Amino acid sequence: MADPTLASAVAARPARALFDWRYLAYRLRRSPLTIVGLAMILTVLVAIVLVPQVLPLEPNTVNLRARLAPPSAAHWFGTDEVGRDIFTRTIYGGRISVSIGFFVVILSGTVGSTIGGLSGVIGGRLDTIVMRLMDVLLSVPSLVLTMALAAALGPSLWNAMLAIALVRVPAYVRLARGQTLTIREAAYVKAARTFGARPWQILRWHVAANALPPIIVQATLDLGATILMASALSFIGLGAQPPAAEWGAMIAVARNYILDQWWYSAFPGAAILFTAIGFNLFGDGLRDLVDPKQKVR
Repeated sequence: MADPTLASAVAARPARALFDWRYLAYRLRRSPLTIVGLAMILTVLVAIVLVPQVLPLEPNTVNLRARLAPPSAAHWFGTDEVGRDIFTRTIYGGRISVSIGFFVVILSGTVGSTIGGLSGVIGGRLDTIVMRLMDVLLSVPSLVLTMALAAALGPSLWNAMLAIALVRVPAYVRLARGQTLTIREAAYVKAARTFGARPWQILRWHVAANALPPIIVQATLDLGATILMASALSFIGLGAQPPAAEWGAMIAVARNYILDQWWYSAFPGAAILFTAIGFNLFGDGLRDLVDPKQKVR
């Protein structure tokens, strides 16, 4: 039977459930899909961090004698058209793809949350201008806008990361503004404004802590989508460029051999799918944790 004290605390302060470790452990034990997602994420992180230390192989080592070799004991995932080990390149590609995801989410989340929070605190004409601009950006399909920005900036990994981050900013602006509009009506925020607190002080000391949980959930969900989008840009030549070991760039070359050498594209594609599903499952679980409608029974 659930702890009634815990249940009442969660019902009263659902937004702080993400930082309540008792409640977090309680809900995780009853959410197997969230645990599966967390396990998948940890598997990817452990693989990209520890495997290169245990198996010190170079992702760009060429061995023409072993070109397009099928999976075997010597090459677990087979080799590519110049004999490079696909397992090693998949692991190093995970480092690049996951790093892209975290970089984009941190940059877009920080910028978007700051703009949305200030817009909600200040209000007035500034709020109207900011939200109309965000509406314009959100009216364009995200992938199309990302491709356009990446093409305008030039094909490179850094430009692709910047393009994805810019496209993801409006989502965080709207989320942070919505949370701010709710929080700014609280009594303690009105009291702080009465005593002369400036907008950035209200944002820092009152809004940020209470609006952070849903932003963290959104960031977790965005990690999987960001990895997919970065791989898509690399696949069409706007992201990582050969011979970089990036999942999308690997699949772009592997499509020429997909009929006879299936392993070339199958393993990088499976890595993208595995990682994206892991982040999505874990993000869905975190969303349930901070959802006020999800109460402990």
